[in-house]
Amino acid sequence: MNATVNKPNGLPRSIRLIKSAEFGAVLSANKTKLIRSYSDFFTISALKTDQIGLVRFGFTVGKQNAHLSVERALVKRLLREKARTSRQTLIQALADRQYGLDINCRLKRKLPDCSQQDLSKKARKILIRNDIEKLFGYFLSKVSVSSRESK
Repeated sequence: MNATVNKPNGLPRSIRLIKSAEFGAVLSANKTKLIRSYSDFFTISALKTDQIGLVRFGFTVGKQNAHLSVERALVKRLLREKARTSRQTLIQALADRQYGLDINCRLKRKLPDCSQQDLSKKARKILIRNDIEKLFGYFLSKVSVSSRESK
């Protein structure tokens, strides 16, 4: 029995990128249809789609940049949390636009090592969270600017 659990703040399957082809479409799109943002550890690539007002998220965390599965799960969890909280803001920014967004958030650089004496796991989590905040802030400003330019 597959019971669907209604999570009020969840990120349901319908608003996530699931298939490899969906990720490939975002990563291989031409520059006119893309909005990109960068931070120290992450990259956001957003493809403008024909589905008006729909914002979907995908997360890519490779083994080369986060060796342990615990680290990959932590990064994905932090990215999902930020995606959930900023989704409505993105939808409002796209309210009068004639496109939606497929967004891929990708870890582009190795995470700092916690085995060093100067960085605890809690400090690394705060560092990652702050970097994600900075990334999404910059991305939201780019989406707002591109929305104003396309009027």
